[in-house]
Amino acid sequence: MRNSLKSLLLGITLLSSISSCDKDSELSLPPATQDGRNTLGFKANGKIWVNHGDICNWSVCEDNVVEGRLHKNVDGSYTLVLQAYYNNKSKNISQLFTLTAYQVSKPGTYTLTDAHEDHTSLVIDSLKNNFYHTGAPDSEMTLRVTRLDTVNHVVSGTFEGRLGHYNDAAKTITITDGRFDTKLTYSW
Repeated sequence: MRNSLKSLLLGITLLSSISSCDKDSELSLPPATQDGRNTLGFKANGKIWVNHGDICNWSVCEDNVVEGRLHKNVDGSYTLVLQAYYNNKSKNISQLFTLTAYQVSKPGTYTLTDAHEDHTSLVIDSLKNNFYHTGAPDSEMTLRVTRLDTVNHVVSGTFEGRLGHYNDAAKTITITDGRFDTKLTYSW
């Protein structure tokens, strides 16, 4: 009887641990740091979005790193590009967030507009043209770069704003609590 009870308890413990592996882990925003931790996250209409999952192309899977790139333009100015993915294979979700800010040369606050060649987008489902961007009417995005360190190759900061839907003007996504902290790469 005693061995049966131990076996039963062991079985219940194993089953509960296996079933908990199937559940999505609770996503949380990364802390606001400034030392290149490879993090990017925000709330989209109150729902947490973070870089998550592997990136797989042609049977090769890689870690989902946040790309922070500083591009030198022909006129000598710089463009900051941030890019990250959210992937969940079990739910067939693959989303992309991109933020491009023209003429970023130092820490500070930048208002991103398409007229200034800036761009922010959140692709929910590219096959269904379900994406939001700053090119839509009534869209706005504010970027605060808190660290732009070309010696230690780190870029960090915060962002917030509103993105309009690609083809439905009635739809918007409000981005709040945005933050990023990543290693910086360069393209000249």
